[in-house]
Amino acid sequence: MEPILNSFKDKKGYIIFSILLFTAGAAIGYFAFKQDPEFILSNLNNLMGNIINIGKQIMGKKKLYAIGLIFQNNVKALLLMMFGGIFFGIIPLIGMIFNGLLIGIMLAMVFYEGKTLAFFLATLLPHGILELPVIILGASFGLKTGFEVIIPSKKQNRMENLKENLTKSVLSMGILVPLLYIAAVIETLITPYFAKLF
Repeated sequence: MEPILNSFKDKKGYIIFSILLFTAGAAIGYFAFKQDPEFILSNLNNLMGNIINIGKQIMGKKKLYAIGLIFQNNVKALLLMMFGGIFFGIIPLIGMIFNGLLIGIMLAMVFYEGKTLAFFLATLLPHGILELPVIILGASFGLKTGFEVIIPSKKQNRMENLKENLTKSVLSMGILVPLLYIAAVIETLITPYFAKLF
């Protein structure tokens, strides 16, 4: 267990950077929708196609199927964030901005439809309280990998850095992947209940 926990050390700066990227994306998404909602709504399939498709696939299906599909999708996103970092950190960088963008658009849409902030939080927080930190942590691993591909640390060469970062990424999945499964269970079984309250 200790090696898994140790894999999260030295990520503080990258976690903060990931949060800033996400926040910037959310602000862009929110104000872009406020500026031109018709344009965003007409391009919703392009922006949220994956989310919409998952919603269609799980509609009317058994809960276990929905949990599996949501979990699978989130693990793919995590892997892309973490190991896509080898391409100079570009994939996790864009990924965090895009994820923030979607959240910002969704928040603006909630207000556009006359619903409340409480409704938005009810549909996001139950599972998002686990899912979002996992994605942020995954991005921090990917960003560190990418940064050290460009500028290796003084103690190690580029290949040694890459090997160490990828090893730590794999170890971290011992915590991150189970959290995503719990989040998928919550999203399927609990979040809809909270959403109905509003």
